[in-house]
Amino acid sequence: MSGVVERYRALEEHVAGGRRVVVTDVVDVPSSDLRQADEHDVALLLLLGELCARMNGGTSVAPMLRATAEKYADTSFFYTGRILPRTGELIDLLGRAVHERSLDLLTEAADHLSQGWAGYADSMFPSAFARLAREAGCEVGPEAFMRVSFILWHEGLAAAADNDAERAVPLFRASLDRYRRYRYFADASWLHTDLVITYLLAGRQEEAAAELEAQREYVEKMLADHPPAASGAGRSFAFHLGNVQSGQYSTFVESSTLRPTELTERDRSLLLRYVRTSEFLISACRYGAHRDFDAALDTFSFGWATYQQSPYPRIFRHLGDRYPAAAEKWNVYLTAYENWHRMLRSYRIRVKPGALIHTAATLHDRLSYAELDPCASLVLLDTAVLHARLHGRDASAEWITRYLRDLRPALPDALGAVVDYLQAPRAADRGQLLSRYIGLRAEHLVPEFLSLDLDEEKLPEPNRLEVTLYGPLLSIEGITVHENTPQPLIDILRVLGRDFAQHRASGSEPPFLSAAELAERTNRTSAALAQTVRRFRIACQERFRDVAEYGLLQDTVIQGRPGYRLNPQSVHRFTEYTTTPAGEATA
Repeated sequence: MSGVVERYRALEEHVAGGRRVVVTDVVDVPSSDLRQADEHDVALLLLLGELCARMNGGTSVAPMLRATAEKYADTSFFYTGRILPRTGELIDLLGRAVHERSLDLLTEAADHLSQGWAGYADSMFPSAFARLAREAGCEVGPEAFMRVSFILWHEGLAAAADNDAERAVPLFRASLDRYRRYRYFADASWLHTDLVITYLLAGRQEEAAAELEAQREYVEKMLADHPPAASGAGRSFAFHLGNVQSGQYSTFVESSTLRPTELTERDRSLLLRYVRTSEFLISACRYGAHRDFDAALDTFSFGWATYQQSPYPRIFRHLGDRYPAAAEKWNVYLTAYENWHRMLRSYRIRVKPGALIHTAATLHDRLSYAELDPCASLVLLDTAVLHARLHGRDASAEWITRYLRDLRPALPDALGAVVDYLQAPRAADRGQLLSRYIGLRAEHLVPEFLSLDLDEEKLPEPNRLEVTLYGPLLSIEGITVHENTPQPLIDILRVLGRDFAQHRASGSEPPFLSAAELAERTNRTSAALAQTVRRFRIACQERFRDVAEYGLLQDTVIQGRPGYRLNPQSVHRFTEYTTTPAGEATA
């Protein structure tokens, strides 16, 4: 038997009463089969192996499971250290559940196992847990182990995305009760915010305010009950924050241990972050405050690189529809994190100093208002590096000096690296110092700093453009071309973008679409298409002339002869983010 997934399938058949296996043979995986496996798949194999070993009064195989986990940690490049350590704790919890013949502990184990795994309810685990429960004298079926906190939360999100607050509230409430019971403090704080959002969706502002108070009381109690711990070298955090994808496992916030006993200052900040999100959202809906909505969006999503693909933009769009005073100003996709990414992209088209500094100042103000102070400081330092590279080190140093009083106590090491970079006399030294700064900023959940061409004689060539529709806003390489893109242009970009993405994914070059074919697919006349494309090209050239030192040629984005297509020589990626239901738009 080879491969982690094949071994897991064999255990599934064993649970289902099909092919019988010797569990120890299945879970004793050689290093050669572990190296290319996803960490989540390894965790599932070990946990299902322990469940199978315990059936029919069997004994634990925990020592062999731990040995396999250690082999994986030692030999696999795909080991993250964020899944398997909790798996060891979960194996111990399973041992307690069997020893005490406890349905409550089995239910808790199922809840822990399901975290981050949307496909849990369709797996063989609920049946395996049910078999152990029956052997312990508890007459329950698989359904008793399906309604776990993570699955309930997913169902609540789907209901909220469908603008069905009445269905979402009880699902979120049931999920929250479980998260609180099983000591998932960060997830529980997040779920309180979900309930605030859902009450606001239903127009029940008083209940949203009451939920905020319940959230605040819960977080304050958790902070009071768990003494602060230093967050120095070697100190593990109770909660991880950041995108993790391993096999079928995907998460942004997760607990690093099943039963946290102390919290670091970073952990405490994360809990309070969701309280601030709720406060900003209530203010945004109550007063139509655009600034507060942006702050809510930023505190909720900052660092979450896949936020745009989640159900939340659609949920926030429903919120804007209910509170229309500022709805037209609420772009649910353009978070501070995404705007920062766009600013970094604009380096490639040699953004002019005025436009760069305006973007940086706006971002700094927005992040400061959201109380994301380290990030507000870092965006200034990023700007200093970009400005120096494009427009000279003296001008950059003069600009950044006005912020020194705030930067020195906030990020002394990163500031020092940038100062050294600006002062270095040789290009080779500047490259090394820039690498040091990039390493320091990587400690924060900020957008990836694009690799810069360190040759002082050569500026970047913008031959890999990002074309993105953020709802109605059209962005090309970080530059806003239209705040409210004309619908005919959206339709054209949507059709051409779909073809572009499909052919790029298959490794082929996108073909030209004839005017007649594009007209049919967009429900426009050929003459209207030509006029829309002409106006688009003029808008692009005028906008880039205003803010960049790189001028777009006529065919840089949309080629028009012998038909129409996105130019594969200059366009790197087309993305459309839309709140239109799946199947009606591309993303």
